[in-house]
Amino acid sequence: MEITSSPLYAAATESLVSDASATSTFEKMIQVAYTHSTVDTFTKELKDTEKLIKKDFEISSMPGPWRSAKSVIHTAMKLSISLVDDNGSYCGKTYLQNKIKEAKPDKEEVTNQQYIDKVLKLLMDIPEYLDAKTIHAEVKKMIFS
Repeated sequence: MEITSSPLYAAATESLVSDASATSTFEKMIQVAYTHSTVDTFTKELKDTEKLIKKDFEISSMPGPWRSAKSVIHTAMKLSISLVDDNGSYCGKTYLQNKIKEAKPDKEEVTNQQYIDKVLKLLMDIPEYLDAKTIHAEVKKMIFS
C-alpha cells in the first residue's frame, strides 16, 4: 500500500488542517494501531508517515492532535492496555488516558529534606564540562534573593 493513501497519512493531513480534527485523527490512528500486532510495527509506520508529511508539507514538527493521539495510543500499547472495549469498539482517548494513569505507579511524595539532599548531591558532583563556579553563584543568587 502506498503511504499517501494510508489512514495514518489521512489522519496526519487532517491534523494539519485544524485542531477540530483531533477526534478524527485519533480514530484513524487507533484503527491503524489495532491492526498492528506489535508496538514496533506501529512505531515504524508512524515514523514513516511523519517523515513523509514533514517533507510534503515542509513542516518541522507534527501538529498537536497528531502528537497527542500518538502519545496516548503508543503508551497504551506499551502498557498492554487493550485498544478495544468488551463490545469490540475502539476505546476513546480519555478512557485510554485514565487506564494509563491507573497502570502507572503513583509518584512518592518527596520531603523537603529529600529534595535538598538531591540538590546538594548534584551540586557536589558537577560535570567537568560545566563551570562549577558559575553554577554555584547562580544557585546562591536563587537562594538568597
